[in-house]
Amino acid sequence: MSASRPLRLLRLSFILVVVVALCGLALLAVPSGRLGQGLGTAPVSCPAGFDGLEIAFGDFFEEETPSPEVAALLEDPNFGASAEAVEDLRDGIVDPRLVDTLLLITEKHQICVDAFKQGHYFIEGVEDGPFIPDEYGKAGGLPNTHYHGRAADIWDVDGKPVEGNGEDEDVLSVGWMLAGMPPEERPDQIIGPPDWTQRLDRSRQEGWILAEDQLGLHEDHIHIGYKEENANKNRR
Repeated sequence: MSASRPLRLLRLSFILVVVVALCGLALLAVPSGRLGQGLGTAPVSCPAGFDGLEIAFGDFFEEETPSPEVAALLEDPNFGASAEAVEDLRDGIVDPRLVDTLLLITEKHQICVDAFKQGHYFIEGVEDGPFIPDEYGKAGGLPNTHYHGRAADIWDVDGKPVEGNGEDEDVLSVGWMLAGMPPEERPDQIIGPPDWTQRLDRSRQEGWILAEDQLGLHEDHIHIGYKEENANKNRR
């Protein structure tokens, strides 16, 4: 019996090594972009570029939502949002057209939205109101689409911050997807980094804002919005 005990221990050790190896291979078989998503773990955090905001992907569905589309967006593993943005969606503050546009983008890209209405500001320390502050460039005095739940700021696309990546193919792809929307459905207030805007080469009639001061103020994110509640000013 004393001779068989070391043999049993050796066998158990061998089995343990095999199990660990198989687990490692199974983990490697999961695409890196899916780690932490849909595997029974907590939602993954958005990548860098959010100044410490608590952002997560998908799995936001905890209570009744204003529409099936909002529920779909909150459950979409490609949609990342701040707690304030999620609350705006659940409270029905976000324009349904904006929800549809974000759902379109998440068909191909993982995006992070830090603000619809809550938590948005044009000038740090100045509370948002119905109109853009006069100090915010030539747009000062115009209606604030964020305040009315008709705008979203996308800060990150497929794990890359918009800032410094205006000519990245994934970030550009978001612009091409917007350009491909029917004019009557496409946001009529689209603003992004100068290089992103230049590469896309779209027009004001298509909803792009081309004022240089506004492009300079949007070097780090893509703003998509609808200027009016029941109208669209796109002509192309």
